[in-house]
Amino acid sequence: MKRIVFFQTLFFLLLFLNETALSAVFSTRNFTVTADDPRVAEVMANRAEELRSRLADFWLGKELPSWYKKCRIKIQIGNVSAGGSTTFTFKNGEVYDWNMTVQGSRERIYDSVLPHEITHTILASHFRTPLPRWADEGAATFVEHESERAKYRQQLYRALRTRRGIPLDQLFDMEEYPEDPLPLYAHGYSLAEFLIRQRGPRYYISFIEACLCREDSWNTLVYEFYGYESLRNLQNDWVGWVQDGTPEFQGTNLIPGEGEVIVSADLAGNAGGELVHGEVFRDSVQVVPESKVRPQPNLVQWNTTHVNPPSPQTTPPAAHP
Repeated sequence: MKRIVFFQTLFFLLLFLNETALSAVFSTRNFTVTADDPRVAEVMANRAEELRSRLADFWLGKELPSWYKKCRIKIQIGNVSAGGSTTFTFKNGEVYDWNMTVQGSRERIYDSVLPHEITHTILASHFRTPLPRWADEGAATFVEHESERAKYRQQLYRALRTRRGIPLDQLFDMEEYPEDPLPLYAHGYSLAEFLIRQRGPRYYISFIEACLCREDSWNTLVYEFYGYESLRNLQNDWVGWVQDGTPEFQGTNLIPGEGEVIVSADLAGNAGGELVHGEVFRDSVQVVPESKVRPQPNLVQWNTTHVNPPSPQTTPPAAHP
């Protein structure tokens, strides 16, 4: 019996060592990245660290302190749909046990999947409690590459043309992913973009903060923060904006070229992954204060998952739903 146990242990040890030998691992202050290629592991680990710093500044106006334990990231590069999944745990006002899996081409992982998933970790670190799904996914999708965001616009156009739009009173109450999550991603991204482009990302975070820690109705909060008398009014203006092709707002707070926040990169000809300058916002909320949301007293295991839709034909819907 002891001999059988010995050989079983030896077998699993050799299996583990073989898998480890086929993978490359690279660590930074907050991330440990595993990939098939050592250079990919290094580039993606450094990219994750850079995104954590810059996206925290984008959303919160400040950097986050280092995590107590590193976030583990597993990279799968191949001819598969870009997507990712991040799990973490809330308990007693803390968030920990970060695990991330990302897949897709090198380019899309670099400029879309990592920004998306790392935004989830930034918001979780700030709020330390689960967010409304639409707001969480909307913010995470907002920082993806334009080619990926265009796919979600097409998903939304299709839903609105076929009168399958999700009313905002239903969207705002969604706590879990539906069986088909793509409509949630598309609606959440578009609505988040609509709000962020009016007042900026940090004001959006302050709005979500109020949603989490106050007992006021959604109608009260959208009026207080964005001037819409009700969710219905917000919905009508948002859908009209989508119908018009999502134009820029008059007097928008966007200031092109003043920073490097909305990220885009091409790894094909650049192993180091130079960043392309993007747009930033002059935000009325310069620094988001520490969250006043009541921490989760009990253990809550949280999962964020997204797989990007197929390529779109970006044609706005012909009429309101």
